[in-house]
Amino acid sequence: MGIAMARVQHAVVATVRIEDLKVARQALAALRLNLVPRAPGFVSACWLAPADGIGMSVIVFETKEHAEAAIDYPLAPLPGVTPLTVEIREVVAST
Repeated sequence: MGIAMARVQHAVVATVRIEDLKVARQALAALRLNLVPRAPGFVSACWLAPADGIGMSVIVFETKEHAEAAIDYPLAPLPGVTPLTVEIREVVAST
């Protein structure tokens, strides 16, 4: 069970179709893991293993504005994946 937070954080939740798992994991390590934590307002991130070929990431930011800015930041596409969805969700609890 999570702990209620004093300020409202927001997460960028994205899904991708994994076309080539090995290539996608290498690209994630090379092109995202060092870059994402440098984003303004960054709190935490996790990339989830694919289920039925669909991967998911959840990247938490201090504010909705930080999350919106992250979505607007131009990033090169990752090899081995096809983007499907991206949305911003309010974080209601975290530990």
